[in-house]
Amino acid sequence: MLRVANRLASLPSLSRSFSTLNSASSAPATRTSLARTVWRATYRTLAVGSVAAGGAYYALRNKDDRRADAAKIYRYVSFWGTLFPIYMDDKWTGFRLRGVDPSVREARMSAMHERYAKETLDLILHLKALYIKIGQVLATRQDILPKQYRDVYGCLFDSVPSARSGEEIRKIVCESLDIARIEDRFASFDDVAIGAASIGQVHAATLLDGTSVVVKVQYPDSEALFDMDLTTLGQFAALAQPEQLPILDELQRQIRLELDFQREAWALDTVYKNIMPHFGDEVVIPRPISGMSSRYVIVMERLEGGIKLVDGIISQYTAIAEANGITLEELRDRAVKDVSSMRRGRFAAFQLRMYVWFLWMRNSVANTFIGVYNHSLRPLVGAPRLPYYAPLTKPINHVKLMDTLMRVHGHELFIDGVFNGDPHPGNILLLPDGRIGLIDYGQVKVMALQDRVHLAKIIVALYEGTPENVVEEARALGLRTKRMDPYVIEKLARVYFDRDGPDVTEGLNLQQFGEMLDKRDPVVSAVGEYFLAARTGIILRGIAAMLAYDISTAKAWVPYAKELLRTQNERK
Repeated sequence: MLRVANRLASLPSLSRSFSTLNSASSAPATRTSLARTVWRATYRTLAVGSVAAGGAYYALRNKDDRRADAAKIYRYVSFWGTLFPIYMDDKWTGFRLRGVDPSVREARMSAMHERYAKETLDLILHLKALYIKIGQVLATRQDILPKQYRDVYGCLFDSVPSARSGEEIRKIVCESLDIARIEDRFASFDDVAIGAASIGQVHAATLLDGTSVVVKVQYPDSEALFDMDLTTLGQFAALAQPEQLPILDELQRQIRLELDFQREAWALDTVYKNIMPHFGDEVVIPRPISGMSSRYVIVMERLEGGIKLVDGIISQYTAIAEANGITLEELRDRAVKDVSSMRRGRFAAFQLRMYVWFLWMRNSVANTFIGVYNHSLRPLVGAPRLPYYAPLTKPINHVKLMDTLMRVHGHELFIDGVFNGDPHPGNILLLPDGRIGLIDYGQVKVMALQDRVHLAKIIVALYEGTPENVVEEARALGLRTKRMDPYVIEKLARVYFDRDGPDVTEGLNLQQFGEMLDKRDPVVSAVGEYFLAARTGIILRGIAAMLAYDISTAKAWVPYAKELLRTQNERK
């Protein structure tokens, strides 16, 4: 327990509490600000102390493995010691600002969210494991988190630091593949990870026959920490957002499956066989290497030369910001302010693409002349070298990209019944030959035929039916609210499976709209079994929004939904 106490003493949340109290007592402050500072520091300290006591009690009752218990207590206290004070401050601030002018309330709440977003990201990166996966999910859910958190959590798709050394990873690979030395199966193995995520990290390697591969390795303690972390999250969700518990249950089932890399190897091979015959000219899916997968290691083909979609988007928007003399953050803020008045769709996407093409051509032509000057005229006149324009990635064809992604995932969902529920922009590659690389199939769900039929019916109802049709099909999916208000059910179904623009949310942002619906008629049972299908559509719509291109999930998927229903009718 002494080890746990020492680690708890170094917790950022606890040390901040005492430093806050010290600064409050030594610095001049108004009575109101001093009271607020003491209040925040007090409930932060009480939160850490309370959960530490509870964790210590748990450890004393379970003496079989004190070291494991110490690690669990530390994670438990770290989580509650950080998030509970933030939750309390959020509720207290909202209470204090009731009846205040909406613009003033929004500004103060935004300032609070800005203050806490980085703190919660630090917690996620500190605890890693399941919390990174949850952070990735939350980064795509406008109905759960304010934008300040979602913006900060975006780095979890691509910038997670690796947690194991090359030596440790080699040992895991050898044990998992039952080989004495890494050289028995690999001609080369890069000890520096090329990527890391929630439960493991990825390394580049070359097989003995010269094939370029990537090796995905699971951390040894991922499964051991899973149950406790999920229990902790369930407790917090029950306190903060109980309507999300059914979704958390579905996520729990999927993440359990994600821990089995042999299943992911099966999913990769299955989706490859289902998709490549139909979309091979547009997408590439890596195949697992036969005989080189285990529960903790999977070896697959490497897609050479691609850049992640998220990097391509950032590169293009950075160029636009620089061309207009503003920072990327300022450009993002302008876009957020203008989003409700923007005309978004094919025309907006075309305008954006043409502008990026202009910047790409300008930089290319300018760099050609600069190169000629720097290597010919400049030495003759003794002038300084001219700087080159930063290189840009080739402009993204927004409409083609989104059309392809929506068709591929519609086919996976309705025709195959085996689909990837995690198509975030870090899992999408822009390849040199113009095709799209689709990677990471740990979140693949197999959907039963009857469930696909129900989903197909609501997609058709959303695209061409009446609100009454949508409500009927949503009830068939299991969506339940306390008062079964048709308005709330129809709106929830549309946000889950169609679109979430201002015409749907009545001008509110998605979080405000969700809060309004919850006050009017709270959700009792969400679409748990269909959560990953809804999440797939929401993530793809989020990618489209990043490209100034609005899409309708129902419109994109209705051809595949109708094909499934037609096939089933013909079999009757």
